[in-house]
Amino acid sequence: MTVCLTVLLLAGLLLCNLVRLYSTKHPAPAEDTLSVHFIDAGQGDSIYMHCGGTDILIDAGEREAGETVVQYLRQQGVRSLDYVIATHPHSDHIGGLAKVLEEIPAEHVLVSDIPEKQLPLSASYERFLDAVAQASLSLEIVTPGTRFQLDKDAVLEILGPMGTDYESLNNYSLVARLTYGENSFLFTGDMEEQAEKELLQAQVLSPVDVLKVGHHGSSTSTRKKFLAAVSPRMAVIQCGDNSYNHPHSNTVERLAGYTDKIYRTDLQGTIVMESNGHSIQVHWEREAA
Repeated sequence: MTVCLTVLLLAGLLLCNLVRLYSTKHPAPAEDTLSVHFIDAGQGDSIYMHCGGTDILIDAGEREAGETVVQYLRQQGVRSLDYVIATHPHSDHIGGLAKVLEEIPAEHVLVSDIPEKQLPLSASYERFLDAVAQASLSLEIVTPGTRFQLDKDAVLEILGPMGTDYESLNNYSLVARLTYGENSFLFTGDMEEQAEKELLQAQVLSPVDVLKVGHHGSSTSTRKKFLAAVSPRMAVIQCGDNSYNHPHSNTVERLAGYTDKIYRTDLQGTIVMESNGHSIQVHWEREAA
Protein backbone atom coordinates (compact mmCIF):
# COMPACT_ATOMS: atom_id res chain seq x y z
CA MET A 1 0.00 0.00 0.00
CA THR A 2 2.82 2.39 0.93
CA VAL A 3 4.64 1.70 -2.35
CA CYS A 4 1.45 2.26 -4.37
CA LEU A 5 0.75 5.53 -2.56
CA THR A 6 4.30 6.72 -3.19
CA VAL A 7 4.01 5.88 -6.89
CA LEU A 8 0.70 7.75 -7.12
CA LEU A 9 2.16 10.81 -5.38
CA LEU A 10 5.18 10.86 -7.71
CA ALA A 11 2.91 10.48 -10.74
CA GLY A 12 0.77 13.36 -9.49
CA LEU A 13 3.78 15.63 -9.02
CA LEU A 14 5.05 14.77 -12.49
CA LEU A 15 1.66 15.54 -14.02
CA CYS A 16 1.52 18.89 -12.21
CA ASN A 17 4.95 19.82 -13.52
CA LEU A 18 3.99 18.84 -17.06
CA VAL A 19 0.82 20.94 -16.87
CA ARG A 20 2.80 23.88 -15.52
CA LEU A 21 5.36 23.57 -18.33
CA TYR A 22 2.68 23.30 -20.99
CA SER A 23 0.72 26.28 -19.67
CA THR A 24 3.89 28.36 -19.55
CA LYS A 25 4.60 27.81 -23.23
CA HIS A 26 1.05 27.69 -24.54
CA PRO A 27 -0.95 30.32 -22.63
CA ALA A 28 -4.66 30.82 -22.97
CA PRO A 29 -5.30 34.35 -24.27
CA ALA A 30 -6.61 36.86 -21.75
CA GLU A 31 -9.10 39.53 -22.71
CA ASP A 32 -7.50 42.34 -20.70
CA THR A 33 -3.97 41.97 -22.06
CA LEU A 34 -1.85 43.03 -24.98
CA SER A 35 -0.32 40.10 -26.83
CA VAL A 36 2.61 40.41 -29.21
CA HIS A 37 3.48 37.36 -31.31
CA PHE A 38 6.88 37.19 -33.00
CA ILE A 39 5.95 34.55 -35.56
CA ASP A 40 8.57 32.06 -36.70
CA ALA A 41 8.59 32.95 -40.39
CA GLY A 42 12.06 31.64 -41.16
CA GLN A 43 14.59 34.22 -42.37
CA GLY A 44 12.13 37.10 -42.23
CA ASP A 45 9.95 39.22 -39.96
CA SER A 46 6.32 38.73 -39.03
CA ILE A 47 4.71 40.16 -35.91
CA TYR A 48 1.07 39.92 -34.86
CA MET A 49 -0.39 42.14 -32.15
CA HIS A 50 -3.77 41.97 -30.45
CA CYS A 51 -5.07 44.56 -28.01
CA GLY A 52 -8.70 45.05 -27.09
CA GLY A 53 -10.54 44.76 -30.37
CA THR A 54 -7.58 45.73 -32.56
CA ASP A 55 -5.52 43.30 -34.64
CA ILE A 56 -2.26 44.36 -36.31
CA LEU A 57 0.22 42.51 -38.50
CA ILE A 58 3.72 43.79 -39.19
CA ASP A 59 5.27 42.04 -42.22
CA ALA A 60 4.86 38.39 -43.21
CA GLY A 61 8.28 37.06 -44.17
CA GLU A 62 9.16 35.64 -47.58
CA ARG A 63 6.52 34.48 -50.06
CA GLU A 64 6.72 30.88 -48.83
CA ALA A 65 6.02 32.04 -45.28
CA GLY A 66 2.68 33.58 -46.26
CA GLU A 67 0.66 30.41 -45.69
CA THR A 68 2.40 29.86 -42.33
CA VAL A 69 1.40 33.36 -41.22
CA VAL A 70 -2.19 32.93 -42.45
CA GLN A 71 -2.57 29.65 -40.58
CA TYR A 72 -1.09 31.14 -37.43
CA LEU A 73 -3.48 34.10 -37.54
CA ARG A 74 -6.44 31.76 -38.02
CA GLN A 75 -5.30 29.70 -35.04
CA GLN A 76 -5.44 32.91 -33.01
CA GLY A 77 -9.02 33.47 -34.13
CA VAL A 78 -8.19 36.40 -36.41
CA ARG A 79 -10.96 37.03 -38.92
CA SER A 80 -9.79 40.45 -40.09
CA LEU A 81 -6.89 42.82 -39.56
CA ASP A 82 -7.30 46.46 -38.65
CA TYR A 83 -3.79 47.40 -39.74
CA VAL A 84 -1.23 45.69 -41.95
CA ILE A 85 2.18 47.35 -41.71
CA ALA A 86 4.72 46.74 -44.47
CA THR A 87 7.92 48.04 -42.93
CA HIS A 88 9.83 48.23 -46.24
CA PRO A 89 9.67 46.53 -49.65
CA HIS A 90 12.19 43.72 -49.22
CA SER A 91 10.96 40.20 -49.94
CA ASP A 92 11.75 38.84 -46.45
CA HIS A 93 9.25 41.33 -45.03
CA ILE A 94 6.55 41.79 -47.68
CA GLY A 95 6.86 38.50 -49.58
CA GLY A 96 4.16 36.77 -47.54
CA LEU A 97 1.84 39.77 -47.29
CA ALA A 98 0.22 39.05 -50.66
CA LYS A 99 -1.04 35.72 -49.32
CA VAL A 100 -2.25 37.34 -46.11
CA LEU A 101 -4.18 40.04 -47.96
CA GLU A 102 -5.73 37.42 -50.26
CA GLU A 103 -6.94 35.31 -47.35
CA ILE A 104 -7.72 37.73 -44.52
CA PRO A 105 -9.64 41.03 -44.92
CA ALA A 106 -7.74 44.15 -43.85
CA GLU A 107 -8.83 47.74 -43.22
CA HIS A 108 -5.57 49.63 -43.70
CA VAL A 109 -2.15 48.96 -45.24
CA LEU A 110 0.53 51.28 -43.85
CA VAL A 111 3.88 52.03 -45.50
CA SER A 112 6.69 54.54 -45.19
CA ASP A 113 7.38 57.37 -47.64
CA ILE A 114 9.88 56.03 -50.17
CA PRO A 115 10.82 58.05 -53.27
CA GLU A 116 9.33 56.45 -56.36
CA LYS A 117 12.74 56.14 -58.02
CA GLN A 118 13.87 53.87 -55.17
CA LEU A 119 10.87 51.57 -55.14
CA PRO A 120 11.91 48.10 -56.28
CA LEU A 121 10.77 46.40 -59.47
CA SER A 122 10.89 43.00 -57.78
CA ALA A 123 8.30 40.29 -58.27
CA SER A 124 7.56 40.24 -54.52
CA TYR A 125 6.76 43.96 -54.49
CA GLU A 126 4.56 43.64 -57.59
CA ARG A 127 2.64 40.75 -55.99
CA PHE A 128 2.20 42.85 -52.86
CA LEU A 129 0.82 45.81 -54.86
CA ASP A 130 -1.52 43.51 -56.81
CA ALA A 131 -2.86 42.00 -53.58
CA VAL A 132 -3.49 45.46 -52.13
CA ALA A 133 -5.41 46.46 -55.27
CA GLN A 134 -7.38 43.19 -55.36
CA ALA A 135 -8.45 43.85 -51.77
CA SER A 136 -9.75 47.27 -52.87
CA LEU A 137 -7.24 48.96 -50.59
CA SER A 138 -4.59 51.61 -51.14
CA LEU A 139 -1.21 52.16 -49.54
CA GLU A 140 -1.39 54.69 -46.71
CA ILE A 141 1.85 56.56 -46.10
CA VAL A 142 2.51 57.26 -42.42
CA THR A 143 5.14 59.62 -41.08
CA PRO A 144 6.89 60.19 -37.73
CA GLY A 145 4.53 61.47 -35.08
CA THR A 146 1.50 59.55 -36.37
CA ARG A 147 -0.29 57.87 -33.45
CA PHE A 148 -2.87 55.10 -33.40
CA GLN A 149 -5.02 54.65 -30.29
CA LEU A 150 -5.50 50.88 -30.15
CA ASP A 151 -7.19 50.77 -26.76
CA LYS A 152 -7.68 53.17 -23.90
CA ASP A 153 -4.26 52.12 -22.55
CA ALA A 154 -2.47 51.27 -25.82
CA VAL A 155 -0.87 53.62 -28.34
CA LEU A 156 1.18 52.78 -31.42
CA GLU A 157 3.40 55.69 -32.45
CA ILE A 158 5.42 55.95 -35.66
CA LEU A 159 8.97 57.15 -34.93
CA GLY A 160 10.72 56.67 -38.24
CA PRO A 161 12.07 56.84 -40.80
CA MET A 162 13.12 60.43 -40.29
CA GLY A 163 14.92 60.81 -43.62
CA THR A 164 13.79 60.73 -47.24
CA ASP A 165 17.07 60.05 -49.03
CA TYR A 166 18.71 56.76 -48.14
CA GLU A 167 20.85 54.50 -50.29
CA SER A 168 19.60 51.42 -48.46
CA LEU A 169 15.91 50.49 -48.46
CA ASN A 170 16.48 49.10 -44.96
CA ASN A 171 16.67 52.63 -43.58
CA TYR A 172 13.20 53.39 -44.95
CA SER A 173 11.81 50.82 -42.50
CA LEU A 174 8.80 51.97 -40.54
CA VAL A 175 9.84 52.17 -36.89
CA ALA A 176 7.07 52.07 -34.30
CA ARG A 177 6.81 52.14 -30.52
CA LEU A 178 3.88 50.41 -28.85
CA THR A 179 3.04 51.57 -25.34
CA TYR A 180 0.57 49.67 -23.19
CA GLY A 181 0.25 51.03 -19.67
CA GLU A 182 3.76 50.92 -18.20
CA ASN A 183 5.12 48.53 -20.84
CA SER A 184 6.67 49.41 -24.19
CA PHE A 185 7.84 47.62 -27.34
CA LEU A 186 10.02 49.00 -30.13
CA PHE A 187 9.67 47.55 -33.65
CA THR A 188 12.51 48.45 -35.99
CA GLY A 189 12.14 46.53 -39.24
CA ASP A 190 15.56 46.43 -40.90
CA MET A 191 16.64 49.90 -39.74
CA GLU A 192 20.40 50.39 -39.92
CA GLU A 193 22.89 52.72 -38.24
CA GLN A 194 22.15 55.83 -40.33
CA ALA A 195 18.45 55.82 -39.45
CA GLU A 196 19.26 54.97 -35.82
CA LYS A 197 21.45 58.10 -35.62
CA GLU A 198 18.60 60.24 -36.95
CA LEU A 199 16.24 58.96 -34.26
CA LEU A 200 18.91 59.75 -31.67
CA GLN A 201 19.30 63.27 -33.03
CA ALA A 202 15.53 63.77 -32.97
CA GLN A 203 15.50 62.68 -29.29
CA VAL A 204 12.46 60.43 -29.76
CA LEU A 205 14.01 57.33 -28.23
CA SER A 206 13.52 56.20 -24.64
CA PRO A 207 14.09 52.98 -22.67
CA VAL A 208 11.78 50.12 -23.67
CA ASP A 209 10.87 46.75 -22.22
CA VAL A 210 11.17 44.89 -25.52
CA LEU A 211 13.30 45.62 -28.57
CA LYS A 212 12.65 43.83 -31.85
CA VAL A 213 16.27 43.80 -32.98
CA GLY A 214 16.82 45.50 -36.32
CA HIS A 215 17.75 43.64 -39.51
CA HIS A 216 17.69 40.16 -37.98
CA GLY A 217 20.61 40.95 -35.70
CA SER A 218 22.89 42.20 -38.48
CA SER A 219 26.13 44.01 -37.58
CA THR A 220 24.81 47.08 -39.45
CA SER A 221 22.08 47.67 -36.86
CA THR A 222 21.60 47.98 -33.10
CA ARG A 223 24.69 50.11 -32.59
CA LYS A 224 26.07 51.18 -29.20
CA LYS A 225 24.51 54.65 -28.89
CA PHE A 226 21.15 53.41 -30.09
CA LEU A 227 21.21 50.60 -27.53
CA ALA A 228 22.17 53.03 -24.79
CA ALA A 229 19.09 55.12 -25.61
CA VAL A 230 16.59 52.25 -25.65
CA SER A 231 18.21 50.10 -22.92
CA PRO A 232 15.97 47.07 -23.57
CA ARG A 233 15.03 44.69 -20.77
CA MET A 234 14.32 42.02 -23.41
CA ALA A 235 15.22 41.56 -27.05
CA VAL A 236 13.80 39.46 -29.88
CA ILE A 237 15.76 38.47 -32.98
CA GLN A 238 13.72 37.17 -35.90
CA CYS A 239 15.83 35.05 -38.21
CA GLY A 240 16.13 31.58 -39.69
CA ASP A 241 18.73 29.41 -41.33
CA ASN A 242 20.73 31.89 -43.39
CA SER A 243 24.06 32.63 -45.06
CA TYR A 244 24.23 36.24 -43.84
CA ASN A 245 25.68 35.44 -40.41
CA HIS A 246 22.47 36.64 -38.71
CA PRO A 247 22.50 37.32 -35.88
CA HIS A 248 26.04 38.67 -35.82
CA SER A 249 28.07 37.79 -32.74
CA ASN A 250 29.00 41.46 -32.17
CA THR A 251 25.32 42.44 -32.10
CA VAL A 252 24.47 39.67 -29.64
CA GLU A 253 27.41 40.75 -27.48
CA ARG A 254 26.20 44.37 -27.46
CA LEU A 255 22.69 43.24 -26.52
CA ALA A 256 24.08 41.09 -23.70
CA GLY A 257 25.41 44.26 -22.11
CA TYR A 258 21.79 45.26 -21.45
CA THR A 259 19.85 42.04 -21.05
CA ASP A 260 20.26 38.31 -20.67
CA LYS A 261 16.75 37.82 -22.08
CA ILE A 262 17.52 37.51 -25.78
CA TYR A 263 14.90 35.46 -27.63
CA ARG A 264 15.42 34.05 -31.12
CA THR A 265 12.81 32.60 -33.45
CA ASP A 266 15.41 30.37 -35.14
CA LEU A 267 16.12 28.71 -31.80
CA GLN A 268 12.82 28.95 -29.91
CA GLY A 269 10.21 29.20 -32.65
CA THR A 270 7.35 31.66 -32.24
CA ILE A 271 7.77 33.96 -29.23
CA VAL A 272 4.61 35.28 -27.54
CA MET A 273 4.66 38.13 -25.04
CA GLU A 274 1.65 39.08 -22.94
CA SER A 275 1.41 42.38 -21.09
CA ASN A 276 -1.14 43.42 -18.49
CA GLY A 277 0.23 46.96 -18.62
CA HIS A 278 2.54 46.38 -15.67
CA SER A 279 4.51 43.21 -16.41
CA ILE A 280 5.27 40.99 -19.38
CA GLN A 281 5.08 37.22 -19.54
CA VAL A 282 7.06 35.43 -22.23
CA HIS A 283 6.18 32.11 -23.84
CA TRP A 284 7.97 30.21 -26.59
CA GLU A 285 7.32 27.34 -28.92
CA ARG A 286 10.33 25.16 -28.14
CA GLU A 287 13.46 25.05 -26.01
CA ALA A 288 16.63 26.38 -27.60
CA ALA A 289 18.97 23.52 -28.51
